[in-house]
Amino acid sequence: MADPRQISFDPSQSRRSSTSVEGVVETIIFRNKTNGYSVIALSGDSDVVAVGILPYLSEGESVRLFGGWAEHPDYGFQFQVEHYEVVAPNSSESILQYLKSGIIKGIGEKTAEKLVGEFGDETLNILRDHPERVKKIKGIGAKKARRISEQILEKQEYQGLVLYLSPLGIGLGKILRIYRQFGAQALSLVLENPYRLADEIYGIGFSTADALAQKMGLDPKSPHRVVSALKYLLHQAAAQGHTCLPLGQLLAGASKLLQDTITADHPAVAVLLEDPQVKRVEDADAPSPIIALSSLYHSEKAAAERLRVLIESAPSRFGDLMRTAEADQLIQRNARDIGMTLAPEQQKALLSALQNQVLVLTGGPGTGKTTITRLLCSCLNSLGGKVLLAAPTGRAARRMTEATGVQARTLHRLLEIQYVPDENRMDYQAGLKPKAMLSCDLLIVDEASMIDAVLFRSLLDAIVPGTRLVLIGDADQLPSVGPGYVLKDLIDSGRIPTVRLTQVFRQSNQSLIIRNAHRIHAGHLPELDQTFDSQFLWIVKESAEAVAQAVVKLYREILPEKYGLDPLRDVQVLTPSRKGAAGTGQLNQQLQQAMQQASSDQDSGIHAHGSRFLPGDKVMQIRNSYDMSWIIQSDPAKTGSGVFNGETGTILSVEPEENTLEALFDDDRLILYDQATLEDLDLAYAITIHKSQGSEYPVVILAVPPGAPQLLTRNLLYTAVTRAWQKLLLVASRRTIAGMVANDRAYTRHTLLKGFLSTPN
Repeated sequence: MADPRQISFDPSQSRRSSTSVEGVVETIIFRNKTNGYSVIALSGDSDVVAVGILPYLSEGESVRLFGGWAEHPDYGFQFQVEHYEVVAPNSSESILQYLKSGIIKGIGEKTAEKLVGEFGDETLNILRDHPERVKKIKGIGAKKARRISEQILEKQEYQGLVLYLSPLGIGLGKILRIYRQFGAQALSLVLENPYRLADEIYGIGFSTADALAQKMGLDPKSPHRVVSALKYLLHQAAAQGHTCLPLGQLLAGASKLLQDTITADHPAVAVLLEDPQVKRVEDADAPSPIIALSSLYHSEKAAAERLRVLIESAPSRFGDLMRTAEADQLIQRNARDIGMTLAPEQQKALLSALQNQVLVLTGGPGTGKTTITRLLCSCLNSLGGKVLLAAPTGRAARRMTEATGVQARTLHRLLEIQYVPDENRMDYQAGLKPKAMLSCDLLIVDEASMIDAVLFRSLLDAIVPGTRLVLIGDADQLPSVGPGYVLKDLIDSGRIPTVRLTQVFRQSNQSLIIRNAHRIHAGHLPELDQTFDSQFLWIVKESAEAVAQAVVKLYREILPEKYGLDPLRDVQVLTPSRKGAAGTGQLNQQLQQAMQQASSDQDSGIHAHGSRFLPGDKVMQIRNSYDMSWIIQSDPAKTGSGVFNGETGTILSVEPEENTLEALFDDDRLILYDQATLEDLDLAYAITIHKSQGSEYPVVILAVPPGAPQLLTRNLLYTAVTRAWQKLLLVASRRTIAGMVANDRAYTRHTLLKGFLSTPN
């Protein structure tokens, strides 16, 4: 194998630098049939090994590859392909060699000679466009001729798509996704309406489709463009937590995005409202109609209807607990048995849970939510009842198990949610169906503030009427990452029985974290104790760069050396944003470098979407994926599918040659990632505060650099502080934290659930 440096290679080039190589595909060394990732040997002036998403390249094809060189620690120099061109054979001699190579299944050497002898330079065109003319060749019938034609068309359609879309910066992985979505007509469909890419292909936004449309010379006032912009804004709103938008706000956003005035009488609005993905909702109290994605509309509508059914149902068992005397005796007896003394507020909460079919229990840290959960389990168990416990995250479920002795599961595991495809759906699907109904007397769900509208609907669909449901959460924390404001809407509707716990019971433990959480919630600065063993330490740093430097030093040196902590096991870094010097992007790179000093080679590991993944890295799934397979590491016979947004794990191994890695998640699930699924994985040494919801960590380093005041809220700080249960190290300026404590701006989300609950059925 020749040294690639002899082929236009400069060691100073970046990994993504633009250069090209040409040759004939000599060998397909490896190919992942699922995602098209391939390793090929190219012969030409010098032999080359190239890697990339090359699903339809075959041995014998002449190609021109564009990309850059990288030196792999195990396999040496490789050419990383960004896009490519197939150099089609155009003479009888080159066509003969092409067909004799076995590229087209069904054509051997003798058949190739007959075809070229008959059709000459036009052989490939006739095979593709006029398969009926090939029937005259002995050994090729009508059926075989059609199969040959389909193979050539498939190759050329895909390669045409690559040629057209690659120069726009659309990667080969997304191009393969486009081809698999639209099939052989992909290029013609894109040329007809490039905005379908934004509407139907995950990972391709409006700006990319719009750039393609501009290149094609499409009219900027095209209805296709306006409709796509409106849909894009609805999906963006859903990504920000809204389940709907007022029409006026939607039109204002479209006008800004398109730099044109879009009004309610624009023809595109009528087209949008005829789309089955979109629903218009009339609200007498709203100044303009409400527009929602149909899947989210139906999720909230169905949830409200199901809640009414559950609330009005009679208890399936233990109906005598509706009598206060009976319920009170049960509570007191079980409290004595486990050595608990109940405050009046806790007694009220327990009675409400036993005497209502649906109850919301809310309160801040230390107000006794866990105590009530434990005692409810004891009460039902003493009667021979069945209790199920669940939470949105694996960490929260484990915490419930430890506190109660009853096995808790994540909601996705409990419901065994399966993804039901829907041609009218892109990102938000009402059809996430539970496989089976839940059979129990009492279902307790913790961290309910994390539950979004789609998951809530799935949960309610699985509950048999007559089951008692208790939803526990802190309504003052951040809302769910997904669309909806479920816990707040339930409370604010006034239609769901609710108990708010206010008395703090853990003060005797001198938990400075809890005291400061309540101080922040009340609008006061944290109480300081800067001694070595303090639970709440404040490291004052002014700039984002200084914050980042302090975080890395705490993580790599001070906490392991001074406190004996294992950073990977015990410590989580939280920050408000992904961007900036102290955002998750740069912090993850710095923390990875600090923890992976033995793997300093920038080309080692696996690269995807700007990140490098190495064995031992902390990682997080950043999108729900219902069809990813897993096994239980400690019991490989146990298998299943589904990994969900916010779940965390550790990389066990990487296979650069195959571009795959194995990650072990917190609940012992082992999952294989490949080129297609790596884009859903991110480093998790540092995560955003929003992504930390539902999880608690022994130690939290909270990095808060200076930022936009409207984004740095009291609610955000309160949520972050409550994630730590042993020690919190706050790295921020006094001015920044004072501003956050003073900023009591409430999160506003446009949702429908509250209105559906408040309106009589």
